[in-house]
Amino acid sequence: MLSRAGGRVARETPGFFAPQRFEGRYLGFGGRVTRRRLLVRLAVFLLALAALDHAIAPLQTPGAVFRTHYRLPRTMPTSDLADYADAIDASARDSGGSSAAPVVIFLGASPTWGHRISDPGNAFPYAFALAAASSGVGVRAFDLASNGQFVGDYYVIARRLLGDADAVYVQMTYQTFNPAARGSAAMRYPELARLLGVRLSAEEARILRLPASASSPLALADSMLGRHWSLWRERDALDRRLFGARPRTAVERAALRASGDDVTFDDEVTDDGFGAFDTLEPEQQLVVVAAYAQDSSFQLRASDGEVERLRRLAKLLADAGVPAVFYMAPLNRGLIDENRLIDPAQYARNVAVLRAAVESNGLSFRDYNSGPLRIPRTQFADVSHTTDAGGRAFGAMLWEDTSATVPAVSR
Repeated sequence: MLSRAGGRVARETPGFFAPQRFEGRYLGFGGRVTRRRLLVRLAVFLLALAALDHAIAPLQTPGAVFRTHYRLPRTMPTSDLADYADAIDASARDSGGSSAAPVVIFLGASPTWGHRISDPGNAFPYAFALAAASSGVGVRAFDLASNGQFVGDYYVIARRLLGDADAVYVQMTYQTFNPAARGSAAMRYPELARLLGVRLSAEEARILRLPASASSPLALADSMLGRHWSLWRERDALDRRLFGARPRTAVERAALRASGDDVTFDDEVTDDGFGAFDTLEPEQQLVVVAAYAQDSSFQLRASDGEVERLRRLAKLLADAGVPAVFYMAPLNRGLIDENRLIDPAQYARNVAVLRAAVESNGLSFRDYNSGPLRIPRTQFADVSHTTDAGGRAFGAMLWEDTSATVPAVSR
């Protein structure tokens, strides 16, 4: 619209708020939104989501992968955990009758995961199952370990899978009970309750040092949504496959490398050339020994938070009536004794605290770092991780020592 002002022709512009002029333009697209039109748009939206879920199917971990010698990913280990738990559920349901092989769940950290073991079949759980098979006992072993887990992580995983297990093996890592090394953390992966749909009581959340929201209805809704929407459930797995890490982490790492820093991150190490410790160069051996020595000297008290979580885990298993074995991960005693990395008397006192927490609930506790030397240093890649040969040897040893714990048949 044109108007004349001061001898000049000016174009009249609309005011900031002029609904009478723009309302029709805003609502004109497609006409009036009727109930039928709303339903059509909702249907199109749902079809688009279904198509997107179908499109990401090739990026998901195939279910068959979980059935044989499966380990959680080194990078973002919790990204496949919900699917793995569902696969264990399915295996327990498909028991095939009273003659089915028992389901044995292994909880643990890097020693059980097999930080220095190249073939997953040589990790403790699957070497255990192989030894059982050699004795004529079929065992369906599942490795729920991942690097760096604390007892709090074990607790949440056990809560999720307790109904599937005929026996549970819990590996304890000596240095993670050092309060100074652990800091204030109660869990390495505080997202576990959300991912696994585990609803924690207020007391459990307090013990695990989780916010109350971790077991809120909103968190449970998140879990339920993940069960029916692949894109939501697999978002972490997609990040890992597409970017190698969470997008923010991937960008930060790319920036570091672009700046010229030669950086290799722990979760990217898949084959660092480690064989037996004795094959390393002297300089490499010194690095390994020095790194372990920092965390190996401490005094553990029965009131320590990690000991309390261990006690709670033992009680959880005992109350459920599930046979369980708690064991100290084997250490390279030849190396430890030679370099005096651990004071034997201090180690004995600390382990006595852990033993009491477990045995007070009537469960079995085994320490593989006391008494006669059973695993030679040639089967260790460092202080606390075995080689493939050591993994096979220890898995067979664990079966030999505790086979009576595993039911002959499933429930």
